[in-house]
Amino acid sequence: MDFKEFGSNNYSTEYVGFDRDNLECESTLAQADSLIKAGQTRAAVELLVKILQYNPQFGKAYNYLGWIYETQYQNYTYAEECYRNAMKYTPDYAPVYLNYAYLLLYTRRFDELKAHLDRALAMQNVSKDRIYNNYGLMYEMQQNPEAALSYYVQAVMSTIDTNMLPHYKEAIERCKTKIELKNSLNNYRLTN
Repeated sequence: MDFKEFGSNNYSTEYVGFDRDNLECESTLAQADSLIKAGQTRAAVELLVKILQYNPQFGKAYNYLGWIYETQYQNYTYAEECYRNAMKYTPDYAPVYLNYAYLLLYTRRFDELKAHLDRALAMQNVSKDRIYNNYGLMYEMQQNPEAALSYYVQAVMSTIDTNMLPHYKEAIERCKTKIELKNSLNNYRLTN
């Protein structure tokens, strides 16, 4: 391609929607992600806070902070606040919907989780198989292995991630075992 047609060296980045501020935030977020993977949580939190001081509406940083506060510090209240801010400021950022679902699942807030999963399932860019898996986990935790099994099957059918298939198949087998045990207990009660 001949770049001369674009004019002189004074080509404006505004024409292509270039956002230097967003790029800076993304770059710093990548650094924070590397620190998290290296186990340097405190340094990662400092970078994430720095991002939010620079741009308080950079939703991805809230998601990372939420994940850290949920999984590393077990501060579920602050983690939830971060996840909600992430969804507010970056509604198309898929990872936050899964992270928030795990928080609701872990804290056994099933009514809120179901409503959240219903909304997430309607989104275009959220991994459907993982949403179905969360439904399955929710129903399994509520001692409803029949409903859980149905959702795990949907997770298998909708995934293209071969790494997830063994997890879903294991969940299916676990539910089959629970259903079998449940049925045998019901039969035992009927005969006694």
